[in-house]
Amino acid sequence: MSTWGFFGYILRYRPGLFVLNALVWGAFHLLPLAAGLVIQAFFDTLAQGRSAATSVWTPVALLVVLAALRMGAFWGGWYIWATLSYTVAALLRGNVLAWLVQGPGSRVLPGSSGEAISRLRDDVQEVIDYLESWVDLWGEVLFAVLALAVMLSINPVITGAVLLPLVGFLVLVNMLGERLRRYRAERLAATGKVTEFVGEIFTAVQAVKLAGAEERVVGRFGAINDQRHQASLRDNLFSQLLDSLGETVLNVGIGCILLLAASSLRTGSFSVGDFALFVSYLIRLTDKMYSFGHTIAAHKKVGVSFARLSEMLAGTDARALVSPNPVYLGAVLPTVVPADPCGAFASLEVRDLTYRYPDSDRGIAGIAFAVPRGSFTVITGRIGAGKTTLLRVLLGLLPREGGEIYWNGAQVSDPASFLIPPRCAYTPQVPRLFSETLQDNLLQGFAAEEQSRLARSIHTAVLEQDVEKLERRLETVVGPRGVKLSGGQVQRSAAARMFVRDAQVLVFDDLSSALDVETEGRLWQRLFAKSDLTCLVVSHRRAALRRADQIVLIDEGRLIAQGDLATLLAGCPQMRELWESDG
Repeated sequence: MSTWGFFGYILRYRPGLFVLNALVWGAFHLLPLAAGLVIQAFFDTLAQGRSAATSVWTPVALLVVLAALRMGAFWGGWYIWATLSYTVAALLRGNVLAWLVQGPGSRVLPGSSGEAISRLRDDVQEVIDYLESWVDLWGEVLFAVLALAVMLSINPVITGAVLLPLVGFLVLVNMLGERLRRYRAERLAATGKVTEFVGEIFTAVQAVKLAGAEERVVGRFGAINDQRHQASLRDNLFSQLLDSLGETVLNVGIGCILLLAASSLRTGSFSVGDFALFVSYLIRLTDKMYSFGHTIAAHKKVGVSFARLSEMLAGTDARALVSPNPVYLGAVLPTVVPADPCGAFASLEVRDLTYRYPDSDRGIAGIAFAVPRGSFTVITGRIGAGKTTLLRVLLGLLPREGGEIYWNGAQVSDPASFLIPPRCAYTPQVPRLFSETLQDNLLQGFAAEEQSRLARSIHTAVLEQDVEKLERRLETVVGPRGVKLSGGQVQRSAAARMFVRDAQVLVFDDLSSALDVETEGRLWQRLFAKSDLTCLVVSHRRAALRRADQIVLIDEGRLIAQGDLATLLAGCPQMRELWESDG
């Protein structure tokens, strides 16, 4: 989609706010037009001599009134503009995040998380700056047209001489637009690399220390900062060059007025008031011409930002970036309505489930099994057999290419939105925690008053002793990705987060991989103390396999055996190999 297409959708999102902004800021830009006429009258009155002294106070009073009106328009305009700018920024960021968070797991970022943050911050701000130039444009254009009409009515020759360098400046800015776009793209890309590297440093502190790589990491950080410095320098230098050209045009215009008006002032065909009006208008006309040039340059540069934001929406129409979804700027957010559990759970069944990773022969094919209520089903197999892929396809985190999923005998068309709490709760192989308190990480929007359920979930996850040892217990901030916790504590925190949802089916992906044997045994013991529990687990650990009602053994993405542990150990060589390797 073109820049004009994106911008058209943005204008249609809140047309009333945009029109109100244009009217208020239009008044702000037009009031100096009246002020110039008052200044003309003031100096002409002074030129008449002592007899007109009493009439001087009238234009002075008018100037004060106009200044007060312009100040009111400024403050009112800023309030309205803040509402519009924050609304549009929230819309763009919200649409990108909604696509990434709510979609299948195949919706990967075009770069790292740091690069994504850079795009959501800097590129969205570029769009807001571009929108701001259009908010001002209408009043600026009207001021320029009316001001030139007044100046032409006074002296067309001087007006033409003043206008010529302004038009030349506008043409120059348009000619340099492609270079502006290129420099801005280079600066944004370099800034994204720095942000990306900072994020990676924070998440790999222990690895850097263990490798003794502190100096090399700092050196790399300095190198990419130098690249960012060079790119920013080129971009800012070029922008400042255009600014200085604008100042030069202003000075040239004032010089033209002085040169051409000298003889006219002597003859009286060009009054002192006319001269004051020309200078007053010229200062603002130069500013308006620069704004026109800035809008042209911004149009070139914002195309880069729209493209970078659209890259984060890979797999959908680019119009999803400006889709008219609601945003919430106030303190009151809409109530989150939990999914309807659809009655008592009876069974979860998959038939011929198939998925292949793009440009690869890896994936799963033709897998079928059922998880009845109250059962403990373990999916196992060698490393890379497709166990995690199977879970992610089942839960809608990867888009299935074939097969069906049934819940209580009814087909599930969209598992990503259906198999969620309170139906299903999921803990991935590598759980993610946020740099918030441990309690916030466990609840994640769940009712904070459910303290009794939270306490039970912490106990089931064998986490209560760890919580007691934390400096502020549940109020301890765990750091980015839970860096203050051990791997086992992170896994058990994710388990507690899942338990607190009280879902009908619990889905674990190798939950106990970072746990010692004793802690793992206590976790399974406490979990099975719950009545009528239904679990679907990826694991190769003996503690899980012993408790399994059924084991689903897969290899190279295909189901090769299914049954209880005794049956598979007796009749499946690969199952015996897995069992012995875990001993």
